[in-house]
Amino acid sequence: MKIEKNDERFVAIIKTKLSMRCTINRRVLVIFFIQVFIFFSLTAFGVQAKKHEALLGTWDVETESGSYRFAFKFILQDGDLVGIYIGNSGEAIMEDLSFEDNKLFFYVIVDAIDRDLILDFEATVNGNNLEGIISLEYGDANIIGKKRE
Repeated sequence: MKIEKNDERFVAIIKTKLSMRCTINRRVLVIFFIQVFIFFSLTAFGVQAKKHEALLGTWDVETESGSYRFAFKFILQDGDLVGIYIGNSGEAIMEDLSFEDNKLFFYVIVDAIDRDLILDFEATVNGNNLEGIISLEYGDANIIGKKRE
């Protein structure tokens, strides 16, 4: 039995083949976009990790005079940079933390004896060393720090 072009079976076969091709093309396209999304997500996380790599870890910091000592701890949490200030009055999460072009900025709110005290930090990271300024309502002080091994 020969199938003619205007035969209903011929038309049904062609429609089925076209439908299968469209379905396969859609699946390939969806898989492609998923792969692209995963690639860019992983790349963005990798860039974020590399951007902050010099900062990650624990730093021993003190005022230049050596009268105050504290520590900074930096980690990546869900791809975001998180910092913890560790001082005599306890620990505090760093607020408005930014690290761009080896410049570090943040502030912490610590519990002073009778009230909260805002410590504003600005520093430049150079390898395993940092230098900067701590500012508070009483004035500024130079700080120096070294990254723990």
